[in-house]
Amino acid sequence: MKFNIMIVDDSKSVLESLQWLFMDEPYYLFTFDNPFEALKVIRSLEWAVVVSDRSIPKMGGLEFLKRVRADSPHTMGIIMTDDNEITRELDTSYSECVYRFVKKPLKKNEIKQAVKMAIAYYKTNVGSKEHATSR
Repeated sequence: MKFNIMIVDDSKSVLESLQWLFMDEPYYLFTFDNPFEALKVIRSLEWAVVVSDRSIPKMGGLEFLKRVRADSPHTMGIIMTDDNEITRELDTSYSECVYRFVKKPLKKNEIKQAVKMAIAYYKTNVGSKEHATSR
């Protein structure tokens, strides 16, 4: 069973690196460098995990995940950040949409483990039916 994973970051080099990192994993990986383009497709598939950079321009990663959650309530959100004080922004309005924070610069084992754990949580809470197909 393959799950849909979305990654949003304004850095094309980060997106390319993550595509390589997850190449052999059992996921359908979609990358976007624009959060508005990503939001256009959020309703088209069931998304197990959405990984977003915290500082994407014009919206911000936390706001982006909040919008994802509104349209896809079971999707697990992961924020990539280089901010040492990430907890100051995680108030009650964002705690429902962020499953985990991952520190930048990314460590390959840490981001892979975060996605793997988010998928395990997603499978437990959504059920065992395959969610890689259209809604």
